[in-house]
Amino acid sequence: MFSKTPVIYAVGTDYQFFFYLSRSAYAWIKVGDQVFEDTVCGNMRSLSGMRRLTVPQKLLNEAGSYTLCVEPVRDRKCYWTERLGVRERCYSFHPVPTEGEIRAYMIGDVHGDLNRGLTAAKNFGAFDFLIVNGDINESANIRRFELAHNLAAELCKGEYPVVYARGNHENRGAAAELMASYIPLRDGCTYYSFRLGSIWGVVLDCGEDKNDDHPEYGGYARFHKYREEETRYLQQLISRAESEFDAPDVMRRICVVHTPFACKESPEFDIEPEIFRTWCDLLEQMHIDVLLSAHRHCYQFLYPGDRDLRFSIPCPLVVGAANNKEYIGGSGILFTPEKTVIKFTASDGTDFPAKTL
Repeated sequence: MFSKTPVIYAVGTDYQFFFYLSRSAYAWIKVGDQVFEDTVCGNMRSLSGMRRLTVPQKLLNEAGSYTLCVEPVRDRKCYWTERLGVRERCYSFHPVPTEGEIRAYMIGDVHGDLNRGLTAAKNFGAFDFLIVNGDINESANIRRFELAHNLAAELCKGEYPVVYARGNHENRGAAAELMASYIPLRDGCTYYSFRLGSIWGVVLDCGEDKNDDHPEYGGYARFHKYREEETRYLQQLISRAESEFDAPDVMRRICVVHTPFACKESPEFDIEPEIFRTWCDLLEQMHIDVLLSAHRHCYQFLYPGDRDLRFSIPCPLVVGAANNKEYIGGSGILFTPEKTVIKFTASDGTDFPAKTL
């Protein structure tokens, strides 16, 4: 069952609220004296299911709280709809700091194991924002989308922002084409920039991890064209650098991408060399400080010039999501004006030394 707790995703300069309603109801969010209603072409939505509402970051950051309003509908008639009264729940909201230390946690490659994923994250402790970095579940049916939402809802309680990056396994299954109703998007796309306090970031999406014509995909994959469109988006970001990564109040620039596309792979997975090399060049122009990836089910630090890389990278690459028989693990990240510190955690309590980049 989907959690009804809102999950607040950072996309561009907005927050996208996702919450689930298990019955027919109208819904809206109040931030201060402003109201954001769930409408489609002038009609309030009332069907049960996942809802998405967009609120400007600046407004919510300054308010520090919001109210989720739901009005159940007994019978939506053509005339004189029967409604059952408004129910409200107030939430505090904690914006990411604009100066000083910032704590983040990255979880990925859970592959359906909610409990161990939650334990790994809770072993890090408090954070200012959460990164959900792909392969949380496959997409065989709509119920499979529950896990990513419930993971973020349990860890953030509707009070902290989330950055979401799609993994390759989310593309697999009959419900993959319905994904847009369950994950944050920018103009229908799973790649976008974001701002959280003094952190500027870009989310990239490599799509599947083999070529589109691989028989495993059964003829559905069209990711080459999608990656070409993504390249053009990165070029657009560079063209407006002063309002993006070169804004004067940016302390750190990060790239969140599920697949560490700069790493050497076996021939079956060694795809898109021209596109991915171009991405590395464009990220260098963006002055990215750290690449945050998952996908390999292990912990790795790779630096420019590392022999395990197939392309030159502009900064350290952290592969920070583990999944093995012993534990599921993620990465605690501490950003300060002087340094970035990575602390891996695991669901079985294994203690890893912190690493300063």
